[in-house]
Amino acid sequence: MNAFISMATRFRTFIPVSRPMFRQLPPLLPLSVRSWKSSLLFVLFLVVSLILWQLGAIHSAQVLAGFNEPPPAPLPSHVDTAQHYPPRPNICQSTPDWLQELDIPFPVRYARRDIIVKFSPQAQRSSITKVDEPLFGGLQVVDPASGNQSGLAHCMEPLTLEVPVFAKSPVDASHILFGAATSLDRLDASIPFFQRWLAHTNARLFVIVTGPDDSKPDPRRMGDLQLHIRDLGILITLVPPLSRKDGNTERYFSLVKILYANRNEKTRWLGFVDDDTFVTSMTALVSALDKHDGTQQRYLGALSEEWWTVTMYGLIGMGGAGIFLSLPLAKIVNANYQDCKRNSEKTFGDHKIYECIARHTDTRLTVLPGLYQIDIHGDRSGIFESGRQILTIHHWKEGYWDEHGDGPDGIRHQRWFPMEKMALVTDVCDRCYLQRWQFGTDIILTNGYSISAYPKGELLKPHNESRFDKVEHTWVDPMTVENSTNKGWDHYVGPLRPALKLEDEKIPYRFLDGAGVDGGVRQYYRHIGKNGDMDTLIELFWIREEDWG
Repeated sequence: MNAFISMATRFRTFIPVSRPMFRQLPPLLPLSVRSWKSSLLFVLFLVVSLILWQLGAIHSAQVLAGFNEPPPAPLPSHVDTAQHYPPRPNICQSTPDWLQELDIPFPVRYARRDIIVKFSPQAQRSSITKVDEPLFGGLQVVDPASGNQSGLAHCMEPLTLEVPVFAKSPVDASHILFGAATSLDRLDASIPFFQRWLAHTNARLFVIVTGPDDSKPDPRRMGDLQLHIRDLGILITLVPPLSRKDGNTERYFSLVKILYANRNEKTRWLGFVDDDTFVTSMTALVSALDKHDGTQQRYLGALSEEWWTVTMYGLIGMGGAGIFLSLPLAKIVNANYQDCKRNSEKTFGDHKIYECIARHTDTRLTVLPGLYQIDIHGDRSGIFESGRQILTIHHWKEGYWDEHGDGPDGIRHQRWFPMEKMALVTDVCDRCYLQRWQFGTDIILTNGYSISAYPKGELLKPHNESRFDKVEHTWVDPMTVENSTNKGWDHYVGPLRPALKLEDEKIPYRFLDGAGVDGGVRQYYRHIGKNGDMDTLIELFWIREEDWG
């Protein structure tokens, strides 16, 4: 570690550089300085200024060497308002030329709706909230490039939805110290996703980074990347592996040592995540952790959703879902770090944490509801559309649907879930991401993921038949466990209901894109036309009541 600190101080990219103050002074003394007293005062001012400047440079190097967090970046407005959007009073008369930003074929069938978010102390985030009106009106064919559009023929009045009250500014998570281990390339690609949930929360993040093929990380690139991420409001510190001999498992486990060494008086929880762990709402995560006594030994996490994995590896917290150790428990693991590292029988970092805890304490895993490892393959819509308050989602880099996807579920594994855009709506209504609303008798909106139409009356069935409180089993079957009564997912995801037949019992409009604009957030949901039919595009614009003009 000392070698790294010494190396870091030699690169200017790690150290904030101030312009020397004497360059800002005039080259000659002003003519008004004529007496010896005023000359002496001027010289003293110059000397003091140079001393202060030098102390500032020394302090900058000391801050770097101590791995202290940088000063937080200024808080942004809750959405980016730089993009063009027509004035709201004229939206129905406007030509929807902004649709040209979307990478889809035109013409399309199109509808839009403004949604005004109203805060209410009585509002609850229910599994599903019913609204006795349609989500959108009639569809019309639009082609923004044609120049023949004359406005929207089926414009509806704005819809008002109530949500629980929450603070406009990001929640204070300074008591959580996060850690991850990844490569510089993967971290660079993950920046927009970390920014979405971690920026301006005061939570600190330490990341062990490596170069290509586990090589030694380039210090200059580390410095540049660290400064770039800090400029986005993330309190991040990049560090090389503690030992060049460490593999993935050892690097992950060494986060215990790094995080515990960098705790401060505010720290109550050490959080372990992967570069593809996405926190849907930091407010909700903080609230969930606050229900547990961080002054006691606590080991919080999630089991794998797949029963075969649980029977294979035990009742352990899965790292991709997020693992949280209270400071008293982390102290014990840190004290026994070398013993646990030398005498381990585990081949994964999260397993090694569990093994060390089990060996040296009586603490066992407490499941924190809402953390999801996503050991699920194929169409994971059932999880996203469950209506549950999901705190973390893992494996979103594994593949998202589009028209070039393989198989009936349309998954293309070269494309990531656009989580940073899907969760944009949290700027407007915080925990409402993935919240479900039922409109009329045939539409369910899962906010930020899908609009689903049920043309064969599925929503009209009695509750005991449709059972939308159960999770739809949309993904592939699990590996079986012989002689087990658990069908594969019951222990964590269940209860389940059978999947509906797509394009027949259920018509999916999947999230396509989103943007912060005009004081709110707009979303696009797309149904891909079948058998040569044109696509259908639904635009929703979310805005807070106080921002609606």
